[in-house]
Amino acid sequence: MIKRPEQIRLLSMGLPDKPLNVGGPEAKRNDNTQSSTNTTTNTTTNVIDRRFVNDGGGAGVAGDNNVTYNSVSSTDLGAIAGAMDLGKTSLQLGHDDMNAAVGLAGQTFQQAVTSNEDMFKLNAGNMMDGFSKLMAASQSVMDTAKAVNQTATADVQQAYQSAQEMSSGSKFLVAGGLVIAGIVALQRK
Repeated sequence: MIKRPEQIRLLSMGLPDKPLNVGGPEAKRNDNTQSSTNTTTNTTTNVIDRRFVNDGGGAGVAGDNNVTYNSVSSTDLGAIAGAMDLGKTSLQLGHDDMNAAVGLAGQTFQQAVTSNEDMFKLNAGNMMDGFSKLMAASQSVMDTAKAVNQTATADVQQAYQSAQEMSSGSKFLVAGGLVIAGIVALQRK
């Protein structure tokens, strides 16, 4: 059932939604007694104990939703200072170890570069030596080929001249033979 605004207002004050003089179900028209309404309000208070017991020195941390509470006793017996020293020592050792590792890596890289340079120089020297020997061998082959060519040319020239001399002598012989053959032929006629 939908209530009207005045009914809601009456209910919010703890009264019935129909006033007694209107004739609600409990209404007695001729009743002269007074009605009374008692309102009880309960309040709950939550007490959160955030006390710290730091016996003999120490530190405590507590949290409640987004709020953090802490307590550090001034008699921590050097625990915080010791923890800070431990942290600083750990950081320093990590830093020193990292520097040593980087230094070792640098030395290894430099040694690799030096080894490669040395190997390149050795290989380049061997290669140049090999090229020099190859050039000397090529020159020797060229000199031998030149000498063989000169000898062959001289031999061919000598053979040609001998053949020419023989052929000149043979020409006279052939001519002489022809003359004799012609004389013999004439005599038989």
